[in-house]
Amino acid sequence: MKHLIKCLLLFTIILMSCKKQEKNELAMQKEAYKTTMQHLIEDVWNNQNLEIIPEVFTEDIEMHLGGLDFNLKGHSAIKKEYIQPTFDAFPDIKHGYDMFLIDDEKIAMSFYGEGTHKKAYDGIPATNKVLKYRGMALFRMEDNRIAEVWTHSNWATKFNELTQ
Repeated sequence: MKHLIKCLLLFTIILMSCKKQEKNELAMQKEAYKTTMQHLIEDVWNNQNLEIIPEVFTEDIEMHLGGLDFNLKGHSAIKKEYIQPTFDAFPDIKHGYDMFLIDDEKIAMSFYGEGTHKKAYDGIPATNKVLKYRGMALFRMEDNRIAEVWTHSNWATKFNELTQ
């Protein structure tokens, strides 16, 4: 009987240790994801640092921009067809987020952005008006980098209002 109790006690200790290790690993993973999201917002968008893109996105990143009807794949496409044209037309653009939720390798984010329309964008000449918009994004992560992102925002509606 004593042997059985010792075995059960040892089993309980091992099980608790495994659960603690699992919780620690999940906490570390969440912190790594938070860091990636901070790099995306602060470094890529707010500091316009395109050199950090390989640290933030996987090589074969897939980007689905619902409000703009864009589907892009790879670093080159997102830089040349989306991010750089945005920086060119809205040189003072800044982004932030209200919140994000992490569930396994998925992240949901509520974000906002603001910038002054200083150069032509999507064939529309500069208006020198401020664009303010909001949106939601869902990210799929791989190795602490963004592998896929789906966004939907009111960018197109708000941009159309600038040109009226």
